[in-house]
Amino acid sequence: MLAPFIPTPEKVIKEMLDCANAGRNDILIDLGSGDGRILKIAKEYFHVKLAIGVELNKVLCKESKSEDIEIICGDLLSLSEVLIPKATIITIYLSPRSNKLLEDIILKNGKKGLKIISHDFEFSKLSLEKIKKIKTMGLLGLTEHTIYCYKL
Repeated sequence: MLAPFIPTPEKVIKEMLDCANAGRNDILIDLGSGDGRILKIAKEYFHVKLAIGVELNKVLCKESKSEDIEIICGDLLSLSEVLIPKATIITIYLSPRSNKLLEDIILKNGKKGLKIISHDFEFSKLSLEKIKKIKTMGLLGLTEHTIYCYKL
């Protein structure tokens, strides 16, 4: 497992997708998609063309199934090389270790213009466009979140 499942608050998701300027022509891939909430909000509020999640946990894969989104139940590291070239936006909320493992795969396989939005954890080699800090209520009360917006 690259990271435990920690639900992202809706306000943070919307800020992440705003940061990416998500819209009708986008193909969003959420690496470590959990319960699919980022994908569902991307479809419902931002009307992305396609929303694909990759999740290892079989229970979360089942929970996240929906008509509007695609869920691939499998290892995101092994699937990333195939999926990343298709994406216009990648969303990630994993861990520093996971980001380090994914960074070279993104650099090697991502197309020019690819937007990578990471919740709380940085990448060291990607080109940072902006950082957003957001406070919102969550499971642990009022929490601060950092959104890192990158572009190839």
